[in-house]
Amino acid sequence: MSIRLAQDRPLILIGLIVILSAWMAISYPESFPQRANIAAVLLDTAQGGILTVGMMILLVSGVFDLSIGSILAFCGIVAGTLVKDMGVPSLAAFLIGIAAGSVIGVINGLIVTKLRINALITTLAMAGILRGVTQLVSSAGVANLPQNFRPYGQTVFFGLQSPFWVMAVVVVLAWFAMTRTRFFRQFYYIGSNPGAADLAGIKVDRMILYGFVMMGTLSGLAGTLLASRLSNAVVLAGVGTELRTITAAILGGASLSGGVGTIPGAFLGVLFMSLVQNALIIGRVPVFWQSIVVGVVLLVAIGVDQLAQSNQ
Repeated sequence: MSIRLAQDRPLILIGLIVILSAWMAISYPESFPQRANIAAVLLDTAQGGILTVGMMILLVSGVFDLSIGSILAFCGIVAGTLVKDMGVPSLAAFLIGIAAGSVIGVINGLIVTKLRINALITTLAMAGILRGVTQLVSSAGVANLPQNFRPYGQTVFFGLQSPFWVMAVVVVLAWFAMTRTRFFRQFYYIGSNPGAADLAGIKVDRMILYGFVMMGTLSGLAGTLLASRLSNAVVLAGVGTELRTITAAILGGASLSGGVGTIPGAFLGVLFMSLVQNALIIGRVPVFWQSIVVGVVLLVAIGVDQLAQSNQ
């Protein structure tokens, strides 16, 4: 039943996306269906889409990462500091920012798999550490990044900025990997039954480590792209990202129990969350209510998932 529900959730999401879009187009014809707003919604899926791919892979394997927002901010600050304050070439700074995320992913993964510390505790601690380190490195952020660093996040193709297209490539590659390659299919086996996966010869700890490395790398990519797009590396970037990312993944069919979830479903979850936020903004709903809505959506999604698990 849990697997069936996970398969049905993307179809339900498509229906909700169509209904919400139609309602917004009718209620706010002067703003919602306009090309600029549609482009804004799609651009909003860029960061969330990149992060949710990594979160989906972790959730499929039965773990998750609550440090992704802090990794995102830290990597943006690293790249911004290198390119502006230290004169490092823009491409090198961009790649080092991504690599910093990979290194943090390695650390998270090693702590979880070697020290056997729960992923929740590990990544919460890492989130706090990184927020502190980020503010030590640059308490006010890095503003007015050089022109040669901006094209990575500001170049426009077919009316949409490059982060959207980067996200699209990440989603397609992840979908192919999770459905067509034996290596990535191992994440499903681990999440479904780690003991059986180990007996079958799958290196469970190694695969979970790889999952955290991919999550860190994608967080670094999202952070450097954000800094490039905004021309600023913001210390508080990514606050609340973890909640929204996990919500999108679970809406798309993932489960906190592991073993289920698809990349297309994850993207639909991201698109739905972006539409909801856009609707709240157009409707001039206060920011604190936006956070409440995200929290309620997450609780409902988890509640449905847990109900399915209990009836399995």
